[in-house]
Amino acid sequence: MKSLLFLAILSSAVAAEFKASYRLDDILLPAGVPPEVGGITFGPDGFLYVCLRRSDVFRAMPVADPKAFGWKHFASGFHNGCGIVSPEAGKILVSQMAELTSAADTDGDGVADQYRKVADDWGLSGNYHETNHLTPDGKGGYFLAIGTASYNGPTFEHTKGEYSEIGRRGRNFSAVKNRGWVLHVDSNGIIRPWASGFRMHNGIYTDPDGETWCGDNQGDWKAVTPFYHVEKGKFYGHPASLVWDRDWPADKDPTLTYRNDLDAYNRHRTEAAVLIPHGFCRSASEPAMIPRNGSFGEAYAGQYILPDNNGTRLCRIAVEKINGRFQGMATYLQDGGGLRSGNNRLAFSPDGKQLYIGQTVRGWGKPAEGLQRITYLGGTPFDVKDIRITRDGFRLNFTADVPEIAADSVKVSSAVYQSKWTYGNSAERQESHKVGKSSRSGARSIDITLSGFVAGKVYEIKLPELVSADGSKLHNRTFHYTAHNIPGE
Repeated sequence: MKSLLFLAILSSAVAAEFKASYRLDDILLPAGVPPEVGGITFGPDGFLYVCLRRSDVFRAMPVADPKAFGWKHFASGFHNGCGIVSPEAGKILVSQMAELTSAADTDGDGVADQYRKVADDWGLSGNYHETNHLTPDGKGGYFLAIGTASYNGPTFEHTKGEYSEIGRRGRNFSAVKNRGWVLHVDSNGIIRPWASGFRMHNGIYTDPDGETWCGDNQGDWKAVTPFYHVEKGKFYGHPASLVWDRDWPADKDPTLTYRNDLDAYNRHRTEAAVLIPHGFCRSASEPAMIPRNGSFGEAYAGQYILPDNNGTRLCRIAVEKINGRFQGMATYLQDGGGLRSGNNRLAFSPDGKQLYIGQTVRGWGKPAEGLQRITYLGGTPFDVKDIRITRDGFRLNFTADVPEIAADSVKVSSAVYQSKWTYGNSAERQESHKVGKSSRSGARSIDITLSGFVAGKVYEIKLPELVSADGSKLHNRTFHYTAHNIPGE
């Protein structure tokens, strides 16, 4: 009982220290509308646009009072719009289920009066699961994440576009064109297939360096929650999409082919940059980069946030490139503390000091819809800033001076997660690793060396309760590092 009381007190203290740097507010949406947020974005004029899944788009100029936003109806008629950007003042693009649509206010009255199809070169079967998301490519075009269909819902007798009987097979399927793909749309509206092998990549993001990222949902052919670095021509693991690959034989069932030959499957697919065990992040949605200029805190600048649509969590991901390949660490930015579940969409304010989170659950959990906002107040929680891989273990870099850590107090284990046709997959080749040495390599860094340290595994690192030199308690104690490569190997 005493230990439980101590843990409760410790948890409360850690939460209080995080809240000293970051404040969470509930933003009141317009009365009388279902607050199921499919997309959020800021326009270049500072307006915040919120796309609701039941067809409407509202906009407001954000104010300090979360209950005093002056919402105005801007556009409507979108079929489950799950992505939105505003490339210029008074204009939006919405990725609805059947097409990418622009809506513009041409007369300056604050309401869209011109709607135009931008692109629609993908199919629609009528299945509820076939939602889409988009991100600017930084060059005047866009990337689109085109989701697959689910066996939990039917396909209609009449579908939009080509239909594939082979593509209809499997738990999540691609019966109509380009489902399970990332597509590229250029500035002229011309669509080109970009990458395949996705299940439900509910959110896609291109960072300031032009690198494109997306998560995916654990399920068939996705053992855990992945965070992908998306590159042209790559296959990312869900076979159903291959029926729309021009290089795949037309009469060959990709799902059955790879179910019967996992070795060939593993040779073909590109693994995620970061793999996150399912219990840690259950349902990834739209990623975003924390501003590099420190407006949302210096400690986490340039790292990625990956929200959990099925949990009260925002994951924080720090990547590095080893031997030409991205890999890295996953932990939490925020877990609980008033954050709802259903975390679906992210948008930083123009000044980078506030993060807006749009939420909807689509029936996968208790109702948790709406809009929340995290405001950076200053200061830095005591936390592990990032983890870097070394030849024989890891370097843990902290946000404040850290004391020596006893080697036997750090717990490290590893596992492999093999994606296959089953819905998710349990850990394989599990192993505990003895920490041979734990030593300070600077006031804010700890190096740990591990027995049996090899590439190709996901390492879980659990730290003891730590207190910084100024008395702050550690914000996160559990971390997962995906080690595709080890330096020098």
